[in-house]
Amino acid sequence: MSDQSVDSGKENKRRDPDLAAAEIAMKRAAEKARQRAREVGAGVVVWKDGHIVEERQNAQP
Repeated sequence: MSDQSVDSGKENKRRDPDLAAAEIAMKRAAEKARQRAREVGAGVVVWKDGHIVEERQNAQP
């Protein structure tokens, strides 16, 4: 995996590849949780705009 730079506005910092991989893994896990929730007709609880909300999606046929 290659190193990535993140521009903080003041200086360039090298991004830790382990943290980048962790972010990718968390996004993948979130998508799998949403998929599973659709399959069973459940919602997913998330933090949105400063509030805890339950996302509900229609179940897949």
